[in-house]
Amino acid sequence: MAELGAIQDDVRFDWSGAERLAAEFRATAGVLEGQVPHRNAIAGQAKQEWRGAYAEQFTGRMRTCAGDAQRLADAMRTAASQVDELARLAREEQTRRERARDWMAQQEDESLLEKAKDFVFGEDDKPPVPPPVEPRRFTSTAPVAGSRG
Repeated sequence: MAELGAIQDDVRFDWSGAERLAAEFRATAGVLEGQVPHRNAIAGQAKQEWRGAYAEQFTGRMRTCAGDAQRLADAMRTAASQVDELARLAREEQTRRERARDWMAQQEDESLLEKAKDFVFGEDDKPPVPPPVEPRRFTSTAPVAGSRG
């Protein structure tokens, strides 16, 4: 019988941990986005009395802050999607291993007569080979360079 590798072991993956992590990324992204309007409102009140260069600097920094918050929230949602994808791929691998174990059990349960027939007629049962998995590739955007001075 051909050795099929790691199929005897379950995939080592923390399914519930991955689910919690993705949910936390999404929740935190929502909280972060929810803070931007409130902070902008407070900033608007604060700069009503400001004039000149400092007012312009403050406005620029608030714009940078809001943009950074949005990029961070987007990155958190991307990370959540990546965790979901890893969980999906781990589940697919677990299913493949279970199918391979079932196939091996069937082969071991074949009678001596069936094995002899396979040998005589050259019908060597091959394990089920699933199509290759092509995982998604995630890319992140380059950080936006901005003035923080």
